[in-house]
Amino acid sequence: MPACIMAFSSPSSSSKHAIVPLLPVSYQPNSIKSHLNNITTPPRSPTNGSCWTPTVASFVLLVSLPLLFFGLIAGYPRIHQELSLGPQAPLVQLTALSVHKLNVSETNLTAEWDIKFRIQNPNLVSYISFDRVEGFVLSEDTVPLAIKSVESFSLPMRIAKEVHMRLAMNQWDGDQPALKQGVLEKMKKDRESGGVRFGVQMAIWATYRNGWLWTKQHMIMNPQCLDLPVAFVPGTTAIGFGILMGAVPKTCYVPMLAE
Repeated sequence: MPACIMAFSSPSSSSKHAIVPLLPVSYQPNSIKSHLNNITTPPRSPTNGSCWTPTVASFVLLVSLPLLFFGLIAGYPRIHQELSLGPQAPLVQLTALSVHKLNVSETNLTAEWDIKFRIQNPNLVSYISFDRVEGFVLSEDTVPLAIKSVESFSLPMRIAKEVHMRLAMNQWDGDQPALKQGVLEKMKKDRESGGVRFGVQMAIWATYRNGWLWTKQHMIMNPQCLDLPVAFVPGTTAIGFGILMGAVPKTCYVPMLAE
């Protein structure tokens, strides 16, 4: 038990006294603080996130597998049909055509054509790689007026792409074809009457890659949009600006042959 000490008042005071408890000899405040500071906090339990993440992943897997299974069953007739029929030709649509700086005489032709196509891969099982593409502008009589090469590209299944071509003809220079005088005479008369008919065409060397059978097949295509009326704005003879008449897009005919 702790020892006690008796404190007396002054001699003139009464016999009242107070008892003050004594602390143990081993009491050291600094050592107690150090001991309390060394007490480590017990480890916390795992957060809720680490507990429910596997549950969510399992739920997604359980939902995805049946959907994938039923999707394959529903799409099997169409897939079987495409595998039986072979590769389908791309859908080619002319979305815009304009003519700039058209100047035609009985002996010479200069012009620029700005053309936009929308090309779509309709196949469900095949990718199409357009390995080589060349665009042509034709006269009304399907005589080539200008030629332009287009950068190669690829189309995955059911995907479409916009293709822009700008072709020019300057006095038959470079690799542009030459024209007969009769073609120029007719075009000159049509231009004076306010409208000229052109045609656009492409030569395409493509490769079909089947994503199911891991096979490939080389094809040659020749998309054609012919008999396209272009009207020239009155008063623009100097700049020779004309635009395609009628509704767009115009679907092109696409013959295809296995290489």
